[in-house]
Amino acid sequence: MAGLPLYDAVVPTLIKGLTTFDHVLTKAEEYAKENNKDVNEFTQARLVEDQLPFAFQVQNASKAAQVAIGRLTGTEPAFFENTEKTFEDLHKRIQKTLEELKAVDPAVVNSRAGEQVDLLIPWAGTTQKVPVGQAVLTHNFPNFYFHLTTGYSILRAKGVPLGKRDFLESFLGF
Repeated sequence: MAGLPLYDAVVPTLIKGLTTFDHVLTKAEEYAKENNKDVNEFTQARLVEDQLPFAFQVQNASKAAQVAIGRLTGTEPAFFENTEKTFEDLHKRIQKTLEELKAVDPAVVNSRAGEQVDLLIPWAGTTQKVPVGQAVLTHNFPNFYFHLTTGYSILRAKGVPLGKRDFLESFLGF
């Protein structure tokens, strides 16, 4: 990854991940229609009882992208309210986040690659100063992928016919 500009490593990857999330939502809608189900029941679906629901997974993937944008641009994220109740709402949230990502200026991101930002370590109750690139790649990406993978897994566990291709296709550009 040496020589890869920070913008190129981060922003297109987040865009592809949110495109994947939008795709799995569409697959869930198709599945629900084919099986005479209300797709919006999936918004509160979970893998286990003490897990947060599917809608939360979409909201927090979006939030991880917004935090990354803030770190990459040196701006304070303007977080969306977590008010989504339907799949239509979730699609709209993904689209708003994609619009924010597409508006990020590559020159700004690349100029900030080595700048220090605060990285909260919640379980330790501390904050560390780390370079922007490290914060995004070691905090935002794992958090983003956690919620993307969990959302995908919830829908798959509920019967939506999702496969590895559905997860990887937008990352590979096919």
